[in-house]
Amino acid sequence: MLSAQRIVLAVGCLLCIGLFAHLWRTTPAVRAGLRPQSAHTSRPTDHKATVSTSLPPSSGFADCSHLKGLEDIVFVLKTGATEIYEKLPIHLATTFACATDFLLYSDLEQQFGPLQVHDALALVSEDARDRHEDLAQYRRLKEHVASGADAAELKGERSWALDKWKFLPMIADAYMKHGEEKRWYVFLEADTYVSMHNLLLFLRTLDAKGSVFAGAQVMIGDTEFAHGGSGIVLSSAAVKAFVYAYATDQSGWEEMLVGECCGDKVVADVLLKASPPITVHKAFPLIQGETLSSLDWSEGHWCEPAVTWHHVDAAGIDKLWQFDREWRESKGPGEPILFMDYFDAFINPRLVAANGIMHGWDNLGSDWSFEEGQVESTSYESPQACEEFCREEERCLQWSWSPGLCKAGKAVQLGWALKNRPALGSADDRIKHLAQEDSAKAVSGWFLDRIEDFRNAHAFCDRSLWQSSRS
Repeated sequence: MLSAQRIVLAVGCLLCIGLFAHLWRTTPAVRAGLRPQSAHTSRPTDHKATVSTSLPPSSGFADCSHLKGLEDIVFVLKTGATEIYEKLPIHLATTFACATDFLLYSDLEQQFGPLQVHDALALVSEDARDRHEDLAQYRRLKEHVASGADAAELKGERSWALDKWKFLPMIADAYMKHGEEKRWYVFLEADTYVSMHNLLLFLRTLDAKGSVFAGAQVMIGDTEFAHGGSGIVLSSAAVKAFVYAYATDQSGWEEMLVGECCGDKVVADVLLKASPPITVHKAFPLIQGETLSSLDWSEGHWCEPAVTWHHVDAAGIDKLWQFDREWRESKGPGEPILFMDYFDAFINPRLVAANGIMHGWDNLGSDWSFEEGQVESTSYESPQACEEFCREEERCLQWSWSPGLCKAGKAVQLGWALKNRPALGSADDRIKHLAQEDSAKAVSGWFLDRIEDFRNAHAFCDRSLWQSSRS
């Protein structure tokens, strides 16, 4: 029997084929624009017909009529050749179904059906590509594919290390393709979900004419930057300033990248060198890096609109997109979708259906943790002892037990079945690695009465800041 993920991917691919066929048959101007372009081609006059990609809203797969303002945005999706066939199809069927313009960047230039995928690393200087060990994998990748082999065979840490090198040239190249004709540039990764509905409401609170650099703020050293996986929003003025600061010392920025872990951090460094310096507009928790399963459903998120989610697989992207579409159709384009609404739709029904108990499960609680051998609690001795500890703590909403370990939390988190733990990504480091026998014994619980009390105490959220009368 096919897994849910495979079914979603198959459906996504079929939708994409239908979209591509429609595009190819009925849109000759766009079809002409899908021809491969040189990385050094100057920016053409008619951007929409030559450099950007769009899928026709009239194809019938999505009702885009309420999403006013998407024409002001170019979406830029960063992926890799080793994962593109796994992660891109679902975006073409969902995320980009209503997007007026989007650009695709990878570490290999290729055609994806009729769509052009740009090679961001081709824009790194030849000197850097030849000298730095990170980029040796880039050369191996190109040789591997040129031999007729599958890029996915090179999936792993070495290919992931190429990722940091894509950010700077990708941003510069996107501006060369669209310039100031777009008010906003929204940068996404292949496992990022963006709610178009909430994004448009969020952008209306920002000054499109100013130098806006917005995202989920994180720190490395003294540098505050926008986390790339959560999504980065730049106004055209900010991108223009970035391009000037980057082009002024491209070799210097490439040298800096060698010693840095993360390209999104260096994006902030470049913007700090702009004149005047551009700092991060703190957009967390609207732009954030968790999934429905890993998020802590707390007061800090509850009444805010969720613009992005990260580490989302194809099934999760489709689930969120379908919910957003249904919300828009029933509530109208001006009603924001708050974290509370996602909780009511996805999390609470799951907990109620399970009667507050899931076996072979870790719900990620971390406010209390007691391991065997610690003297301050014996809650690790059994599931009953762990549950009793949580019940005695007034603010405890959930508990999780595995042999020799009791954890508990003050905020609701769903978590994962231990056998389905994510191999890499959000919350993986929060789940203890257990032997198969111990995983089977693990159990997680939620106090449904206390969760209902929390829900009732936070039943009202002021949506007026985000509401729009535009249709």
